[in-house]
Amino acid sequence: MSENNRPDSEQKKDQTTAEDILAQVDSILADLENSAVAQLFAAPEKPKPEENKKPPEKEESAPPGEPEPPDKNAEQPEADTSHQSESESPEAETPSEEAAAAEPAKPSEESDAAEESPEDAEDELDEEESSLDEAEDEGDWDEPEFDDEGIEDELPEEEQSEEAEFEPIIEEKPDRLQKLKEKLKNHEKDKAEKKEQAKSAPKEKPKPKDEKKPEEKKPEPSVIEVPEDADDTTGMNFVQKAQYRAKMRRREQTRLRRENARRIQEGAEVTYQPMTRLDMQSIGARLAAAAIVLVAGIAMGDSSAALPLCLLAFLITALPIAARVLTNLTHGSFFDEYLLVLIASIGAFALGSRAEATVVLILFEIGKIAGDIVLASTYQALPQQHDFMPEKATVVNMKGEQRQVPLADIRLGELVLVHSGERVPIDGVVLRGDGTVDDSVLTGENVPMAVDKNTRVLAGSRYNGSLMLIRVISRYEDCAVRQIRRVQNAAAEHKAALENSAQRNAKRLVPVVIVIAVLAAALPPLFMPGSDMTGWVYRGLTLLIACCPTALALAVPLAFVCGGGRLESEGVHMKGSEAMERTADLRLVVFNKTGTVTTGNLQIKKIYPTQEFSEKNCLALAAAAEQLSQHPVARAIVSACREKLPKIEEFEEFQGRGVRARIGDHVLLVGNRKLMVSRGVKGLPDIDGTVVYIACEGEHIGVIELEDTVRPSAADAIKKIKDQGVERTVLITGDAETPTQRIANAAGIDTVHCSLMPEEKQAKLDFMMRTIPTDGTTAYVGDGVSDIEQLKMADVGVVMGTRGSRYSADAANVLITANDLSGLGEAVQVCKSTHGVAMQNLTLLAAIKLVLAVLALIGLAQMWMAVIVDAVLTVLTVFNTSRLLGSKPEISEE
Repeated sequence: MSENNRPDSEQKKDQTTAEDILAQVDSILADLENSAVAQLFAAPEKPKPEENKKPPEKEESAPPGEPEPPDKNAEQPEADTSHQSESESPEAETPSEEAAAAEPAKPSEESDAAEESPEDAEDELDEEESSLDEAEDEGDWDEPEFDDEGIEDELPEEEQSEEAEFEPIIEEKPDRLQKLKEKLKNHEKDKAEKKEQAKSAPKEKPKPKDEKKPEEKKPEPSVIEVPEDADDTTGMNFVQKAQYRAKMRRREQTRLRRENARRIQEGAEVTYQPMTRLDMQSIGARLAAAAIVLVAGIAMGDSSAALPLCLLAFLITALPIAARVLTNLTHGSFFDEYLLVLIASIGAFALGSRAEATVVLILFEIGKIAGDIVLASTYQALPQQHDFMPEKATVVNMKGEQRQVPLADIRLGELVLVHSGERVPIDGVVLRGDGTVDDSVLTGENVPMAVDKNTRVLAGSRYNGSLMLIRVISRYEDCAVRQIRRVQNAAAEHKAALENSAQRNAKRLVPVVIVIAVLAAALPPLFMPGSDMTGWVYRGLTLLIACCPTALALAVPLAFVCGGGRLESEGVHMKGSEAMERTADLRLVVFNKTGTVTTGNLQIKKIYPTQEFSEKNCLALAAAAEQLSQHPVARAIVSACREKLPKIEEFEEFQGRGVRARIGDHVLLVGNRKLMVSRGVKGLPDIDGTVVYIACEGEHIGVIELEDTVRPSAADAIKKIKDQGVERTVLITGDAETPTQRIANAAGIDTVHCSLMPEEKQAKLDFMMRTIPTDGTTAYVGDGVSDIEQLKMADVGVVMGTRGSRYSADAANVLITANDLSGLGEAVQVCKSTHGVAMQNLTLLAAIKLVLAVLALIGLAQMWMAVIVDAVLTVLTVFNTSRLLGSKPEISEE
């Protein structure tokens, strides 16, 4: 009887039995994934069509009309539907020419199956064998019809591509399992022998296993554990450490020299490169050798050996200076102190003052070392700006999946994880976490700040506490640390007029002094025939050393460097010495109200709804319309609303006036009186203060009154800048007159201009800068959010806080990251002190140099005196300038 002619009851019974078989096959295959039976289903070699003939012949020998359901243990007929379809076709009954070629494939498959005989699968294999034997006797190989996905899931992908590959494997199972049974019997014998051996010593085996674990860990202490403070020289002896460090120093010096050479060619500022200990030691050894040779030459007196010794001593000291002069000439620096000293020493040696020529060079080198030690210690006292920001941040999604993302690729609103001891990678608001952050590198405040939920943290701050989760509120380019970098990087391009003048005059001094020295050596002998020409040449050479510009070149730049370092430690960052010079000359300061004189944290004071609406409805409608605005008033309204805000379909913001939004079928207007009047809204009440009007479909529905608080430090800061010479202070704002006047009176501001639009603020600032008579500069102080044009227009643009962006950092001259108005008073005071110290240095050095030059021309000063005076002046200049740092520099051992 064919499959389609069988009774329905038998077909249902077969289907039920097939489902049971399928479940058993799935369970067996799951347990025997690596067993010999699973290996049968994953035979590596392709089967041949010849093997497909046996099962169909057995099926034909079955008595027709009496199909018996397979036994419950017959689990392998799965995946044989394809075989059944092929056996019923005429092609399956005809012999194939490939039959002979298919025979050799069996031994390899059997050997592969025999190689894997797991110990834990004996019962399952017995069941498999019995079920297959019974199915073979009954001829019901192909009767069960069920899905073969369970088997295909266990097979490699290469063998799931063609169903024909499974057919010969299934047909060969009885023979292969028969051979596998013999293998398993042998395996049982081996297993029994192992059990007898295990019983003979049951207590000895656990001990070695327990002992092996510590034995495996024994090699671990032999691994070199590098301490936290170890460097690259760990494990080296003394000589190797010295050689390695010397190599690293030479490499760093080479890099700095190349960088400085490139900067000189481009006309940029040269990076200061202090001497290393190895440099000082080598110079000291060379100078000591020159001194010994010189003393030996002097001891020789008038003998023939005296001249070679003196010449050798002179060459030991002069050749390095000559090499430095040649290097400077190749880099475009034609006139400097090295050239003057080299000319003077060569001239002295030629005049016969051999000992003095060598002594002058030795003293010059010693003075250089002494000045460099003091200068290097001063630079070490400055705040060090390092690349402390991490390269990547740990971004986590809502599923808890973490990934490392470059800082520049982090988007607004993403969640970032910060572990204890790490730097905060980007500005954000804390969602979860409890600890402290140290943001002294940004704000200058050394007291750690406690953080909890909704606390704003800055990129670059060091966090300590539990695992912290923050929500990103600004792009990396707009973070506070990036704003500071932009200001610092632009410092070299904005030099003060005093600094440019001092450096320009120092360069011009060298050729002028050379000309004067030549005239002083040549003219007197011409007009005074009886004078000694050698004496006048010596005076001219002494004049060269007396006018060395070493101290003059340091006087002004070092003062501005120290002053800028002092301000950075207070959280105030200046855009070069130009900003410091202008700040020192302030006479008029214009303040923006919100976020500068006030805290910028607006609070809702009162809500005035109409009769048709409640206070809650007015607040909800205003917050829904303002939710996309970044204005401080909008942020305050949205923060005060606790309701879920609906989605905005249309949004339009009018700068300085308000917003228009469409939510559903309603159009909302939220803003000041000017916006309402321009849109034809009537019935607006007159309320003094910072108010926001609300209108729906052109009808007034309510008013929200807000209030702001004055910064606690505002009054003291404004009083301090007035004490430093500021003559007038002005407050400009777009708010009403009454609250603005109240804030101005509390802060001590002289003049108030209120109810101004953004473009009106620019015009008012320009008008004040042109009309108010002052003999100084004008500063504008804002938060950098909506006043970039005012920052550009003022002589000194000051940004308060870190809510600005990259554009505000580019427009500003001063960045106060401490978000405290007292930083402005500190900036004015330090800038005035810096300018005063720079002028002191210039005045004293010019006076002393002039006196020394006159003494050299009249013959009362000698070369060695001029060299000593120049070295002493250099050291005194550095010490005087270091007062700006608040303490004298400490001489480092390095």
